[in-house]
Amino acid sequence: MSSLPPKKPTRQRLRNSRKRLTPPTNPEMHARKIAESAEAAWHGAYGTGRLDLPVSIIATLAALPRNDSQGNDVTDSMIECDTADFMAFARHTWTSVIRSRPEITHLVYPIISWIFDGTEASVYQHAHAVAQAALRAGQPDLTGTDRRFDTDLLGNVLTILRPKSALQARGQFYTPASIAELLARMSDVEEHRIVEDPMMGTGGMFRAVAEVMREQGRDPRTVRWVGCDIDPIAVACAAVNSMIWGLGHDIVFHAGNALTPDWEAGALAQRDELRRLATDIERDKRMIALLM
Repeated sequence: MSSLPPKKPTRQRLRNSRKRLTPPTNPEMHARKIAESAEAAWHGAYGTGRLDLPVSIIATLAALPRNDSQGNDVTDSMIECDTADFMAFARHTWTSVIRSRPEITHLVYPIISWIFDGTEASVYQHAHAVAQAALRAGQPDLTGTDRRFDTDLLGNVLTILRPKSALQARGQFYTPASIAELLARMSDVEEHRIVEDPMMGTGGMFRAVAEVMREQGRDPRTVRWVGCDIDPIAVACAAVNSMIWGLGHDIVFHAGNALTPDWEAGALAQRDELRRLATDIERDKRMIALLM
């Protein structure tokens, strides 16, 4: 982490920071461009080290549509946001996600905890720099449209941010999209089935299966997606990707060793318990409101 104060922006630097790049038409190339832009901004502002924060920024921006309800391009308005406004947007986004999907809270926690834990202000500025870079690279043009189904943006970000030596040390080798698609076409997954990947990474195989299902007129939201990975940040990315790719709510993910006995049963029990707790809390809140 850099101990130097952030440079005071000049007018020219501010103008340059707001310039938008022309995004590639190919979704995979576009994802790569966004990832490279985010990596350059993060290492330029913060240095090396933690991966949770830049990954979470890209995940946060995935909540943005390309256009607002009045048809206005959201990218320009988001680029104009200052650090405080962007952090308010991030907190609102993840608060909404947790309220609507309490069963994935523990899965996404590794990449969102910093948003709520009183991180020092300078880190917020570094995070904002990553957001600006991703916005200039046209992220809403990818994740805010149906093109989001065609690539694994978070997988690209995590791969680029993490040095190759670290990936090899962890035994992480992500399956190329073309290979994942070939395997998905060979699998011929029907609706209301279970798709399991004990080494899922950020969920690239699930994306490929869902893509093939949609081409065949099948709904991937009817499937139970069961996945495990030893890297909690990769699992957090897979959980976010399940929302980006429209995989539905029947998600059973686990951060840990796939060789552990009964990991799937444990992950399912944990998911269902979180759902039950969330239902009980909402019920108790309604009862308290009636009594007041």
